[in-house]
Amino acid sequence: MNEGWQRLIVMAVTFAAPLAVCAALLPLVARIGARAGLVDRPGKDRVSARVLPRSGGVALYLAFLVGLGLTFVLGVDRTFDPQETSRLALLVIGASIVFVVMLADDAVDLPAPVKLGWQMAAALLVTLPAVWGPRGAIVISDFRLPWLGTVALPLWLAIPFTVFWLAGMMNTINWVDGLDGLAGGVTLIACAVLFAHTYFQPPELRQFTIALLPLLLAGCVAGFLPFNWHPSRLIMGDSGAMFLGFTLGGIAIIGGAKLATTLLALAIPILDVAWLIAARLMRGQSPLRRDARHLHHRLYELGLSQRQVVLIYYGLCAVFGTLALLLDETLPKLIALLAAGAVLATLLLVLARLKR
Repeated sequence: MNEGWQRLIVMAVTFAAPLAVCAALLPLVARIGARAGLVDRPGKDRVSARVLPRSGGVALYLAFLVGLGLTFVLGVDRTFDPQETSRLALLVIGASIVFVVMLADDAVDLPAPVKLGWQMAAALLVTLPAVWGPRGAIVISDFRLPWLGTVALPLWLAIPFTVFWLAGMMNTINWVDGLDGLAGGVTLIACAVLFAHTYFQPPELRQFTIALLPLLLAGCVAGFLPFNWHPSRLIMGDSGAMFLGFTLGGIAIIGGAKLATTLLALAIPILDVAWLIAARLMRGQSPLRRDARHLHHRLYELGLSQRQVVLIYYGLCAVFGTLALLLDETLPKLIALLAAGAVLATLLLVLARLKR
């Protein structure tokens, strides 16, 4: 069997195995979550009028571990980058901390500052090994800017910048998890874009082992979405959303920072979060407070169904994710990101006027 077919088989297994594991575990974790009282109840900041188990994150997390373990069983060659295994170990440790703490939050509702503290602690854990060498850590050591080219970050700036990136990704996926299928779908689209960006390269630039990571996470989400599509049978909870955000943010860094690609694929959710934080600060409120002022809430309040709102998000993420793949230079990508901001601003302006 030639190398091309071997890689296709590995990719197929890497996607299908976590999908099957997640789908198989979800009915069980839903029953356990319901019996243990790990449920999401209707409220002023909740769209669902039903009590739903919020234990879906357990299946997502376990499916990811199984899938990642399979890549080692399948004998994927990681000798091209000797430090890749250590970064994967850090990713698993950091994601595990996030998952366990947020599972506790799903059970007892931890205060927002406590959750943020644990998010930053997990992010610091995976970045601090950069003190002994950046190649053994998950750290954003450089990125590209229009006109300036590649900008190298000194360590004292790279570590807090990476922590900010990972915390931002966690909260973006968590805050977009307000409608059935929304957080999972946009994560799936971002994973597809990252996989395409990493794999479909000239042979000398292709990062096969790195490309398996978004494919693996996509398989987990693909197994979850049928159970979470409206009307959902369970939700992923903070444990699932924060786990997805942390893992996706880490994957975007491993193997060369693909920040612009990820930013564009998730442009609308990220900009919506940024706008809400700024709006809350201007009103003298905590940026960590939970409310129903996100774009998806506003579209739903306008009279659109959950499925319609979710499909609008899917379409916007797919459009800007495709632009991320088609645009090679940093300046066009920056323009595309500004265009996403203009789309969001226009939507918010129209929604504000329709509400009057």
